[in-house]
Amino acid sequence: MGGFQQFAADVTTRLSAMSEGELYVVGDGLDRDSLWLTFLESFPAGTNLRFRERSEYDCSTCRGFVKNFGNVVEIHDGRVRTVWSGVSASDPVFSVVAAAMDEFVGTLPLAGIFRSTEAQYGTRTTRALRDGRVEVWHHLHGRVEKRHRTGDVGAARGAFDAAVQVFQRGLAELTLPALDTVVDLIDDDALYRGTEHRRAVTEFRSLRNRWAQAADGRAFVFANAMNPAARFRNTVIGTLVQDLSAGVDLEQAVRSFEVKVAPQNYQRPTALITPAMVKAAMKTIGELGLEESLQRRFARLSDVSVTNVLWVDNDTRSRMKDGIEGLLMQAATTGSAGARLRDAKPEETPVVAFMKDVLPAATSIDLWVAGSHEPNLVSLTTGRHPDAPRLFTWDNDFAWSYRGNVTDSIRERVKRAGGNVTGKLRVSLSWFNHDDLDLHVYEPDGTHIWYQDKRHKLDVDMNAGGGESREPVENVTWTDHLPDGEYRIEVNQFRKRESSGVGFVIETESNGRIEHYRHERAVGQKETVEVGRMTVTGGVITAFRPGEGMRPGSVGKDLWGITTEQFVPVSTIMYSPNHFDDSEVGNRHYFFMLKGCVNDQPTRGIYNEFLRRDLQPHRKVFEVLGDRTKCEPSEDQLSGLGFSSTVRNSVVAKVTMAGGRRRLLSIQF
Repeated sequence: MGGFQQFAADVTTRLSAMSEGELYVVGDGLDRDSLWLTFLESFPAGTNLRFRERSEYDCSTCRGFVKNFGNVVEIHDGRVRTVWSGVSASDPVFSVVAAAMDEFVGTLPLAGIFRSTEAQYGTRTTRALRDGRVEVWHHLHGRVEKRHRTGDVGAARGAFDAAVQVFQRGLAELTLPALDTVVDLIDDDALYRGTEHRRAVTEFRSLRNRWAQAADGRAFVFANAMNPAARFRNTVIGTLVQDLSAGVDLEQAVRSFEVKVAPQNYQRPTALITPAMVKAAMKTIGELGLEESLQRRFARLSDVSVTNVLWVDNDTRSRMKDGIEGLLMQAATTGSAGARLRDAKPEETPVVAFMKDVLPAATSIDLWVAGSHEPNLVSLTTGRHPDAPRLFTWDNDFAWSYRGNVTDSIRERVKRAGGNVTGKLRVSLSWFNHDDLDLHVYEPDGTHIWYQDKRHKLDVDMNAGGGESREPVENVTWTDHLPDGEYRIEVNQFRKRESSGVGFVIETESNGRIEHYRHERAVGQKETVEVGRMTVTGGVITAFRPGEGMRPGSVGKDLWGITTEQFVPVSTIMYSPNHFDDSEVGNRHYFFMLKGCVNDQPTRGIYNEFLRRDLQPHRKVFEVLGDRTKCEPSEDQLSGLGFSSTVRNSVVAKVTMAGGRRRLLSIQF
């Protein structure tokens, strides 16, 4: 076999082997004529004799092959290899040509995928009659396998280019820490249906790790661009990784993800922290020496300095931290002993006036603990190690924890929603999730007040169009004519959206008296609950008969060692710890510690809103720490009722003044 014949056969064999895998082209915008010129000029001097009109290796057939296949490459073991790679021939001339073409083509950048409309370029042999004899000419030639052929080359190359761009952007923009965070969230079951996305995340993470270690990054991208995992950036889970990679807060990023994939009533089951976040937080805790500061307990009266107490009961003074000697109280004034309360209605007193004018001369104080005060139950906490560094923004180690998440009332919710609370009679419905509950009231004559016939009385109707609030209310108020007789109250579940935060509360207000009736179980789709029947006489509620499943909120119940709906003695009155020692850090709370009030539940001693500024970056971890390092119940704790200075509220106090005079006050906050 001649030199060129062997060379052509070797090139054909090489192309055939390459065609078993994917083929690519190099040289974006390459002038194909330059390939042919490079091929011709690669022959050693004197060997490419072009004295004839046509020769074996510079004919139009070979030119067609070189221009169409000369820049075709494969990616083998992460490296680009040309159709000329490894081609050798018995004739050293053609070995030189192959090496020269391999070097030239190998320097060109990857441009795209190879696709062709033609099945073959070049032909093996041609014949010609010369001097009466038939001559056989051998040529470069190659056949395009079916997998590399298409009727629309532009579309095929365009789709591949788009896949490359998506993959490249994903590799460049999606960081390994963000990928690791999402995997941690999935493994901790903190991501909605996360297990469905775990394989996609881990496969892309594997690709990214291999890309970072690849000798030729672009070759790696081309070789893996059609892998389904390469499109990860454009998937819904990929958008979460994008947000985290861009520095979006974890909570916000996950919330955005859940909006895309989770149903409206979805509630995340666990806190959003990852092992990496824990490691970073613990590093800061260790550097600041805060390990002992995380150990919390209920505060005792003996922990509190008398300088931070506004009032203390006589029986309690000796238990104070600084003893009775440190307690400076105004001398009691003489008066008529045994005086009785003369007014059945308490006199309203702003809390500031109460502190200034009443406390100095008070010898005993009892609070009326209403059922509506349940969210106001509060406990004072402190650290187990007094010398440990402080955790909070104020200069002491005390904190507090309410039984409820917020100190608020249904009345205030109605007002914020634009409802009227100043009529002769009010019936308000409050619930705690995105369900669409509807309030129905039937007047004595059968008039039906509901969302389709409001009668100018139903003025608030929330969550009707969608679950926009977790503090929804509906409100019916009678401002003028209020017929006597029996009123029937019902609640209907128009659209059930959630299975958590179930139940509802009905609040009635008549002649200044507020009552609550609670339904604690879930209300099914289209189910109607009869709240009860109330009797109105002379414009005032005179009786209320709750329906089945309704629990009167105004009935006293045992709670934290005390019984609601009755007077309970006060042991100590103080500001919240953020206002101890003349400090004024944030919102002030007024604490009325009650005798016998004992929080019997493990209680948080750490809240993120209390933390020092340098601990705020680790607030996610501290949120979990606060939940898992709760204060265990103790008998000698300081618990009672707390009221925020920024939330309207009131509590009735029975005060015995020096000399025996007794006053009934409604303290206004």
